[in-house]
Amino acid sequence: MAKFGPKIFPSDIINPKGHWAIDTVWNAEGSKGIYNIKMLDKGFSCDCPAFKKCKHIKAIEERFCG
Repeated sequence: MAKFGPKIFPSDIINPKGHWAIDTVWNAEGSKGIYNIKMLDKGFSCDCPAFKKCKHIKAIEERFCG
């Protein structure tokens, strides 16, 4: 976990504020193991080592849009 808590990346596709899936955690297999993606009120967090919005978050967003 980051020094000051998880990095939150805002969504470009969905408005997560008040969304029914808040605090839902998804698992994604990555190059170095399993990563956890969580929807928060302000966006998504992922525990992978990426410094920008990662492909794991983008994949979850795309699932919501079909």
